[in-house]
Amino acid sequence: HVVITDSREVQRYYAEDYGQRTAFIPYGADVTRRPPGAMLARYGLTPGQYVLFVGRLVPENCAHHLVDAWRALPPTLRVGRQCVIVGDAPYSDDYIADLKARAGGDPSIIFTGYQFGEAYEELSSHALAFVETSQVGGTHPALIEAMGFGSCVVANATPENLEALGGTGMSYDGGNGGVALAAVLAELLKDPTLPARLAVDSRARADTVYSWEAVTDAYERLMAGGDAPKP
Repeated sequence: HVVITDSREVQRYYAEDYGQRTAFIPYGADVTRRPPGAMLARYGLTPGQYVLFVGRLVPENCAHHLVDAWRALPPTLRVGRQCVIVGDAPYSDDYIADLKARAGGDPSIIFTGYQFGEAYEELSSHALAFVETSQVGGTHPALIEAMGFGSCVVANATPENLEALGGTGMSYDGGNGGVALAAVLAELLKDPTLPARLAVDSRARADTVYSWEAVTDAYERLMAGGDAPKP
């Protein structure tokens, strides 16, 4: 049984088990920022006043961490703000029902279902923070896209998520779920300047590491006999 965490572990695995040297090249974040429009109006959202989750609503993506955390926040920190859950899953009815039960009918927790294209871009362009709760997987497209949109990112502290963040954003202990995440969200919501400061770092990393220009440049260097950049 082999446990693969971040890209360095993948490279080590191929080197030790197959004697092959590999290069790490990420994929890119192609984002289009959009002004507030129909999507924000539809759900009564104010730019910079909601936290956002985007992903499949399946147990391993741990959206329940965010629902539990939001419910645990002091009411004073939630006034005028929303928690927006974007996503669905056609094969996870029980988990989705549990998520909505955890929400307890709280009108500040909004389930939008799947959103794509301009609707997704509009929602992603104006979030106070993007929360990546996933417990498994590699580099999550929604995470690096959130960085590209210029969001403050809060991520479950898995090796893969931390590698993608590269020291930007904030993280929480997924083993403590909603309790740990609530503490981080409370810190963000208490300081109106903190999300904006962290967002600058996240966007700078996305523009440097996860832009398609950087990705194609890395492929060109590799094909020309050079090394790909470090993650």
